[in-house]
Amino acid sequence: MNDRTPDLELTRPAREMWELPLSKRTRLLTERYRLHPKKRLGQSFLVNDQAAARLADVVGETEPPGVVEIGGGLGALTVAIARRLPRARLIVYEVDTALCQALADVLAPISRRCWVHCCDFLKASHEEAGATDEWALVGNLPYSLTTPILESIFSASLRWRTVVLMVQREFAQRMIAGPGSHTYGALSLFTQANCEQVERVMRLKPSSFWPKPEVESVVLRICLRRHPPECIEDSALFETVVRGAFNYRRKTLVRALVTAGVLGATEEQVQSAVAAAGLDPVQRPETLSLEEFAALTSALSG
Repeated sequence: MNDRTPDLELTRPAREMWELPLSKRTRLLTERYRLHPKKRLGQSFLVNDQAAARLADVVGETEPPGVVEIGGGLGALTVAIARRLPRARLIVYEVDTALCQALADVLAPISRRCWVHCCDFLKASHEEAGATDEWALVGNLPYSLTTPILESIFSASLRWRTVVLMVQREFAQRMIAGPGSHTYGALSLFTQANCEQVERVMRLKPSSFWPKPEVESVVLRICLRRHPPECIEDSALFETVVRGAFNYRRKTLVRALVTAGVLGATEEQVQSAVAAAGLDPVQRPETLSLEEFAALTSALSG
């Protein structure tokens, strides 16, 4: 261990485990605990040591007093964060019960400040576990759960100091897309509405994981807004209008909103609201900015 971890009193087996390269540590753990990556859970374990260290640096840049990790896996990122932040508390969620014992054993050296919860992140109460707005959130998200996890983060009252997420490159492109892009959609707008900044900090090839996924991954550093943008008067109504419009993104704006039955408005009411918002009724939803959707929402609700 290095001199940044004065509080880690490692047993010899744990010390040896932590010092192994990630690829070898992963192989040893899966053999010792007879573990097999579950495709239904989208499990791919990080085996790139440089990437783990870089991720830990990104999480640690704001020196949070605590870190919550979504999906601890076999502890690749958790160990790196523990080294980078030797005083921080760590809460790790892992839904796969088969991994929990191995994960707890790997993290035993820091059990005084690290807790493994074998449960679903989406069903947990992070405030009750001790997390605050000053904490950081980090996770390597399986594709099938990326949207619900992101929606949970956006809707929660807890506004993490830093959010660092590893997602599929395609999903990252949808998050940061601008109006007019073929990847621009409801996700892009909800990201803008809830985040002050979304920054790509790293791109990871499939070879960084075991087993290798079929797509590349991107690491995003997210700074959440404390409050919605001033142009959005009602976040729930804004979300309803955006979802309704993009449910029929190939239609013109008026036809999309009428077909979706947004707010129960008639075609005449929708046309009137579109005009009041200064928009062209034959525009398509993917051409509207956040401010234009906010103005349209206000006009429809008025």
